[in-house]
Amino acid sequence: MGLPRGHAPRHRLPRRLILLVGALAALTACSASSPRIVVDPPVQDLGVVPQEPLDLTYVIRNDGGSPLRIDKVSTSCGCTQASVDRTVIPPGESALLRVTLDPVEDDLYGDLLRMIYIRSNDPERPEVEVEFRVTILKPERSEG
Repeated sequence: MGLPRGHAPRHRLPRRLILLVGALAALTACSASSPRIVVDPPVQDLGVVPQEPLDLTYVIRNDGGSPLRIDKVSTSCGCTQASVDRTVIPPGESALLRVTLDPVEDDLYGDLLRMIYIRSNDPERPEVEVEFRVTILKPERSEG
């Protein structure tokens, strides 16, 4: 028993569906090979500390399939400095983000929140933010 003239068999997928599935597969393949930035930890709480220079470290990891390029690192305040030990991170590898704050220089004390901004070639997250919080004790001044 055959099909009436002019009708296609039902088991054939419509051409648009085939194109859609192909396009989705291509997009998935592209995103799997893109760089993917992960920063650990995203937040550091340093608690209460005396007014003295602080040094922190974050790990920037590339969980993607192609090299991650760190284009720029900046901070929310001039009193905070940040730098990475390498600007190109191969897939599966990591780099160190070193952050310093010298509260003595600007006589900073009290509750502080500082942000570090990292720009990269990650297409999903071109800029990520990490932060640290600290309460710096007010220094006792001796009267003379």
